[in-house]
Amino acid sequence: MIRHFLFKLHNRLQAFIKRETIHYPVIYNANAADESDRKKRALLIYIVKPFLLQDNGPQLLRHQNARQCRQIAALLDEFGYIVDAVYRRDREFRPSKDYDLVISHGATDTFFTENILKIYLATTLCHAAHNKNLQRRHKLLSERRKCKIKIRRQYSEIMPYVVKSDAIICFGNEFIVNSWEKVFKGPIYPFNNYGFKETEFLLDLKDFLTARNNFLFFASGSQMQKGLDLLLEIFPKYPDLHLYICSDFKDEEDFCACYHRELYETPNIHPIGRVRVNGPEFYELVRKCACVVQPSCSEGQTGSVVQCMYSGLIPLVTKEAGIDMEDFGITFPDDSLAEIERVIVEVSRRSESWHREHSIKTRRVSEEKYSEDAFTTRWRDILTEILSNAGAKNSGTKTSKGLTSDSTRP
Repeated sequence: MIRHFLFKLHNRLQAFIKRETIHYPVIYNANAADESDRKKRALLIYIVKPFLLQDNGPQLLRHQNARQCRQIAALLDEFGYIVDAVYRRDREFRPSKDYDLVISHGATDTFFTENILKIYLATTLCHAAHNKNLQRRHKLLSERRKCKIKIRRQYSEIMPYVVKSDAIICFGNEFIVNSWEKVFKGPIYPFNNYGFKETEFLLDLKDFLTARNNFLFFASGSQMQKGLDLLLEIFPKYPDLHLYICSDFKDEEDFCACYHRELYETPNIHPIGRVRVNGPEFYELVRKCACVVQPSCSEGQTGSVVQCMYSGLIPLVTKEAGIDMEDFGITFPDDSLAEIERVIVEVSRRSESWHREHSIKTRRVSEEKYSEDAFTTRWRDILTEILSNAGAKNSGTKTSKGLTSDSTRP
């Protein structure tokens, strides 16, 4: 017992030292612009590693945000900016250059002057709503199981950069926008996440009669936030329904201890772990399953589900996933165990033809609205609107409120 405790303490100490001492490079002129020909400079505070990778490198498929930050820089290049990139967790960074525009995923940056055009990039629900939902999930778990699990991914509700911003650009739909409207009175521009264009659609290789009984949970960390606890209390009741778990659950020892029996001793639950998108194991799961299920309590717009949608998996999600289901997927009426269970069982009993039809619809909508092309078009429109309004404001001209799109508002 003492040895195990010391081992855990050692690992945590190493993680702390790494987190506190790691050097985050600032990538100046990330878009390789001709600086002699440009006067405007933009700062992107998000992630920097993608700018250090080779084009089309496999690491750009680890998460959509890797490609997205490069695509945002490329769009800013179209508007004539030299783009510098800073990691959002770089606590030491202070601007050494004059910036005309800042797009930041950090909510606490306070060192920018009033005359800089400031945009906040929101990837979650408003922090107050996020924290409230997460705390409620943990309270309900404690009532059901008496387990004490660490609350992961709580965010500061003090957001000086957000308050001082000129606009918010956020992942998600109207539901996500509404959460931010409670703390921000300026324009909010939502956009859709996307699935990688390299993703194959394995329609003809899938036996939907069997696949309708198989469900994929595809996520990253913070299992309580993503709703894995709820699924682990539902699927043991239905031995003919299978749950395949691809997430970072192994990194959360307290969660695994609470749900050890369900994770490791239940024949119809398959704890796999992290799976590389577009790899052989991923495609085998896509072929085997008909639906992706994620009863999350807080997202911007869950990229893991969108990736699975692009692969033709029918999404079963909560409204907090930030995805408009239209007629291809299903939004749970609420995130209660009873409703999630009812929907899962009902979907598993629907016909083979229903699953095939909705898989085709899911892929088609994904190609239209949740693609890289749609992302680029939407971001170009958003930046056009924001920069146009900023220019008109500086010249004293009245401006319009925003743009519209098929699935999102300005």
